[in-house]
Amino acid sequence: MIRHPLRSALLGLGLALLALGPAAAETADLILRNGRIITMDPGQPRAEAVALAGERILAVGSDAQIAALAGDGVKTVDLEGKTVIPGLIDTHTHAIRGGQTFHDETYLFGITSLPGAFDQLRAAAAERGPEGWVVVGGSWHPNQFEEKRAPTVAELGEALPDHPIYLQYLYDYALVNPKGIELLGLDEPGADLGHGLRIERDADGKATGRLLGGIGSFNMLMGQLTAHDESQRTESLEDFFAALNAAGLTGVIDPSAGSPASYEPLFDLRDQGKLSLRVGYRIPAAVPGSEAEWFQNIMAFRPPHWDDGALAFLGLGENLVFGVNDGVQMGPGFDPSPEARAELVKVATYAAERRIPVEIHAYTDDAARVILDAFEEVAKTNPLDDLRWAIAHLNTGSARTLDRMKALGLAYSVQMGPYFEGPAILEANGPEVSALSPPVRLALDRGIRVAGGTDSTRIGVFGVWQAIEYHLTGTSLGGGVQRPDDQLLTRDEALAMYTRDAAWLAFAEADRGTITAGKLADLVVLDQPYETIPADQVHGIRSVLTLLGGKPVHDPSGLIGQ
Repeated sequence: MIRHPLRSALLGLGLALLALGPAAAETADLILRNGRIITMDPGQPRAEAVALAGERILAVGSDAQIAALAGDGVKTVDLEGKTVIPGLIDTHTHAIRGGQTFHDETYLFGITSLPGAFDQLRAAAAERGPEGWVVVGGSWHPNQFEEKRAPTVAELGEALPDHPIYLQYLYDYALVNPKGIELLGLDEPGADLGHGLRIERDADGKATGRLLGGIGSFNMLMGQLTAHDESQRTESLEDFFAALNAAGLTGVIDPSAGSPASYEPLFDLRDQGKLSLRVGYRIPAAVPGSEAEWFQNIMAFRPPHWDDGALAFLGLGENLVFGVNDGVQMGPGFDPSPEARAELVKVATYAAERRIPVEIHAYTDDAARVILDAFEEVAKTNPLDDLRWAIAHLNTGSARTLDRMKALGLAYSVQMGPYFEGPAILEANGPEVSALSPPVRLALDRGIRVAGGTDSTRIGVFGVWQAIEYHLTGTSLGGGVQRPDDQLLTRDEALAMYTRDAAWLAFAEADRGTITAGKLADLVVLDQPYETIPADQVHGIRSVLTLLGGKPVHDPSGLIGQ
């Protein structure tokens, strides 16, 4: 069912009046009291307690106000001063694809030395079968290690001589140890992994263990190394969503999950009633050179967007035209062909005429400039200011680019690429550009709507809190780049990007994003005080209770039970 904003707003108003009136017609099922409620509602920023009735919030207020709503059988939880926030929403994460390899992947988050990394890899190998691949799919940087370098292929071989290792560094390169070289047949005559992957070789023609490629090629190889049947992929995705719930997430938007088969496990979970998150997804282009025709065909029998409360279709993203996608380019110089530019105008015109939501990838200011040229042409006949179109990433976006976005009514979808890629951005662009990367402060100061994502699981840490910390500290992984204080965000600004403004980008602001009477009871009780914890410790915050529509999807201590 598509919820109408006016109807939801009237419902919220009615519930609020009934709840706080002298003779409330409805009582609460669950009351959370004695807490620090960060509502993200500008009309009532803080509260002590919240009452829930069914799947919605009944009232928000003081302990005394909310206590008046307690009827027979109400469950009351003393929060003992704990912080409550709206459910977090990651507006740009490749959760559908990344979740299906969750059981197969090893993560190096928080590992600060190469010996520690090798220990992590050995622990993963102990859980694999004979010759089972140990896979690290990204989200690490050499700067995080005390040694300030990546491991060598020889070191990976010494650490795990009997298990193959695949260690991908963002989308720059991947390393495989000698056992991996053997199993992939990299030294066999005519060895070719396909998908545009290049096998680096030494002077004698032997594989060095280093693979070079791009986003698509590495994703294809990862898919081969972690191949499973649909039921196994569905189980892995379910467990990944549970891990997101443990961090406090109640919603995600996936901009592109790959082939149609990649979406089947998501649909399986929805059909089985096992979705523990509200999942939005977009459709990327699939046919290079004729993207407009492909989108017209795929959208012929679809509404521009729809939302059944559990699963939402949110239009097109993030690759609209292959030739206008700058991938993970760090520096200037991106210059697509005239044909690619013309194709983007066709795609954007069709989307604007059909009022289809759009999020488009642009790592560099040059790519954003090309996109804005096309969008400005389209806007001459089809205004864009109420379509909720967004440019994603924009790591090197300039003030001029943001001014053009503001004039068109575009939003900015920011991720945490510079947390990993800050040193590369500095090297490619110089200190003035890297100091502003990503340009969130500039965007907010212009009144541009900014929604927060992670871009996990390859370039980004899933679970949102590391991304929020980065916006507060401005410190890239390992301290390679430190952004100036005047570019940092306040705690409310950072949290808003992953709650209130994230819900807006999902067309769900009438139901989610703030703790407000009448909205869905998507709430999180935190284990640490977000407002006062040192900024460099925010990444460690976790949920002690995550509610989705008033029902627990993460309650490890049985705080409210079933």
